[in-house]
Amino acid sequence: MNLLKINNLQKTFGGNLLFDHVSLDVNSSDKVALIGRNGVGKSTLVKMILGEIAPDAGDIFIYGGAVIGYLSQNVLSGEEHTLLDEMKLVFSPLIRLEEELAQVSAMLVHDHSESIVNRYASLEERYRTQGGYQYLTDIDMMLTKFEFLKTDYNRLVKSFSGGEKTRIAFAKLLLSKPDLLLLDEPTNHMDIDIIEWLEDYLRHYDGAVLVITHDRYFIDRVVNKIYELDQETMFVYHGKFEDYESQKAERYEQLMKMYIRQQKEIAHLQSFVDRFRYKKNLAKTAQDRIKKIARIERIDKPTNHQRHVKVSFHSKRPTDAIILECEALAIGYDHPLFPPFDFQMRGFEKVGIIGPNGVGKSTFVKTLIEELMPLSGNVKFNKQMKIGYFDQNATLGNENVSLIDYVHHVYPTKTLGEVRTLLAKVLFTGEDGFKSVSVLSGGEKVRLRLLMLMLEEPELLILDEPTNHLDLDTKAIVEDVFEEYIGPIIFISHDRYFINKVASKIVSLHQGVFDVFDGNYDEFKAFQEASKVQEPKVPKTKERKASPKKEADKLEKQLDAIHEEVQDLKQSLFDEFVYSNPEMYRETESKIKILETEAETLLERLVTLSQDETS
Repeated sequence: MNLLKINNLQKTFGGNLLFDHVSLDVNSSDKVALIGRNGVGKSTLVKMILGEIAPDAGDIFIYGGAVIGYLSQNVLSGEEHTLLDEMKLVFSPLIRLEEELAQVSAMLVHDHSESIVNRYASLEERYRTQGGYQYLTDIDMMLTKFEFLKTDYNRLVKSFSGGEKTRIAFAKLLLSKPDLLLLDEPTNHMDIDIIEWLEDYLRHYDGAVLVITHDRYFIDRVVNKIYELDQETMFVYHGKFEDYESQKAERYEQLMKMYIRQQKEIAHLQSFVDRFRYKKNLAKTAQDRIKKIARIERIDKPTNHQRHVKVSFHSKRPTDAIILECEALAIGYDHPLFPPFDFQMRGFEKVGIIGPNGVGKSTFVKTLIEELMPLSGNVKFNKQMKIGYFDQNATLGNENVSLIDYVHHVYPTKTLGEVRTLLAKVLFTGEDGFKSVSVLSGGEKVRLRLLMLMLEEPELLILDEPTNHLDLDTKAIVEDVFEEYIGPIIFISHDRYFINKVASKIVSLHQGVFDVFDGNYDEFKAFQEASKVQEPKVPKTKERKASPKKEADKLEKQLDAIHEEVQDLKQSLFDEFVYSNPEMYRETESKIKILETEAETLLERLVTLSQDETS
């Protein structure tokens, strides 16, 4: 069944054409990706579907009153609600039915008439079939998957961070189960565990999904149809990302053949006109050729955006020797994030650091480069190494100068010709050199950063989320550059395709766990899956159990100690040194969550012991 149909949309801004002849279909079970370079109009198209922007021409049809759910902060009803109350708003009709059922149930205590009994039976049937006995479990499941604890349920929405509010909005949106989920870059700022659960959820989602994304793994795991905004119009491809790439290459070749054939035809007709238009006996025929040329619907020359940068790092020959050693290292601010651990890195390795937000990835890197001191243990580089740091969000300094002046200011001994040659390596050619740095797009600034990094001639690269927010074309450039770099790399990323393509070693950080795996991301995931299947069965041994009272006393002491530590940590959030340092603030919050989860487990055990004693 068709849910959404778009026919021949056109949109211009300030007299400039954004796109034209854009058409798209989404059926009830489709899982569709909308891709394209940044700035081609993807978000504008979404706003048109939502009715926020009107097209200049064309039609948008939403069939059968289909409900469209769009991920935004507007999903949240109010910041004064608790987390649980905000989730319950999704089930407001069901909760009203629940209240009515409770009222009729109370009436049954004193009134057993047939009408009351029938009314109760009818309400109970509606309540059951609409999920009345399930909705609280659904809320629990959804909030757990988005990494919220039960201790968060009574917190006001306004007390959560911006990223947490986005996860709250996402959880609420999924609970509402719209006919069509409209998602714009849903994997941004989410850790890999949430992303992989979300992919499974969306793949089996009963409704349709239309998602803007630059995440190849996400496309491959969820999507069955890809629409690309390119060259001011829309093209459709069926299948996964590899299918899209092969189909696009075939389309480019076909369009180029058609374009060349048409250009030859026009040239042939024009040659006849030029030769014979002024000859009396052939003038009429020449005029017919002129009319024929005018009637030809011109094919635009197809463009291929897959140009390749020519950045090559002058790195020293990689070595098998150990270049970095961590011995009994404990990292963190006031409290260790992990038990003391050992870590080694050789001169050819590319180390990808993965894990949930706030778990300590940046703290680990900052400790390695001595921005933070270890709480205990040692970090030792076995030789002095020139470190190149890549952070696409870092400022570029003076952006009110041309690209040529920007490079020349840092390397004044280079000639104008040398600077232009260098800029051409990262696809800035011709007049591009005179563009102001301030007007560059996000992807263009990344290319400039890559050039400046190459010119530093680093011996060790450290990368912080190098592909975040980049479109597919710019991602491909970044991936190729760092894959081809022969020296050692340490990088933080949530981008699984980039991790898989670049990393030769994985450092996986989780709450209180520091794991190291030799291999790429696919091999790491395969190892995890195999470990789950082959987990050895531990033979049961008879243990002498402590008495319930002694165990309860022990649990109470542990709970008191945890409670005291949590209060200290919460108080520290108000210290200027903590709240002025975002990384430290996130890690303190993460430590609080770990302790609260531990306390919840201990409390459940204590309640069970108390019940055993009284039974």
